[in-house]
Amino acid sequence: MIKRILLVTRACARDEFAAEWRACVGAALGAPPDARPLGLAAGTVLDEVTPDPPHDGIGLEWFADDSHLRRFEAWWGSPDGKAAKEFLGRVAEPESVSIVVAREHVMRGEEWLRQRRLEGGTSLKHMALARRAADLTPAEFFDRWKNRAGKVGTVPIPAVARGQAYIQNHPLLTADTDTDTDAGTGTDTDTDTDWPYDAVNEVYFDDLDGMRERISWFAENLEQNEDDLVRENWFVAVREETLLPVPSS
Repeated sequence: MIKRILLVTRACARDEFAAEWRACVGAALGAPPDARPLGLAAGTVLDEVTPDPPHDGIGLEWFADDSHLRRFEAWWGSPDGKAAKEFLGRVAEPESVSIVVAREHVMRGEEWLRQRRLEGGTSLKHMALARRAADLTPAEFFDRWKNRAGKVGTVPIPAVARGQAYIQNHPLLTADTDTDTDAGTGTDTDTDTDWPYDAVNEVYFDDLDGMRERISWFAENLEQNEDDLVRENWFVAVREETLLPVPSS
């Protein structure tokens, strides 16, 4: 499946944002049946766990293929999608809205993730956002990243910091999509793809203590082991609420 990832900075009070963001992401349900996402989730960054986060909200939308995504983008840009688009502009700072369109690769915990998605509800996850090392092409970066699943450099991630499920989201290359960038809706194939991040990963946990174990371990081990893979990276702790369960693949 294709995943459309929205990353935003809030434009309302902190105590109002979670509910407003949930409603904003849920506005995609107003798309016609053939354009509506297969799944929706609204994530709120936990300020108490992530000091000075780069984003306050993470929205996830799943689509069956490129054609499905294009139908959604067409609706979003149409008069019928205007209300949803304006809602986003009220909840999030317009200049802060970033989009990454990616293919989802479940690297570990597929059964756990499938069950959690079927159940819906709320989940906790640790997300990493990164830009690849300057000397790597996207293809080289994706290959090296996939081969390092479960490790930081050559150092294995201990079980206590591995979480229940691990997802790599590989942003689409130019040839994979032809959606439009206007108002934060994708990428334009007439130019080179320039996503804000080259990598977005998600690691799910049963509780906050497990997430904190991962955060502490990465703080001690990441910088000296990953400079041949990424040049910049950011981490956010997220509380994610399922609005429309993702069907099993």
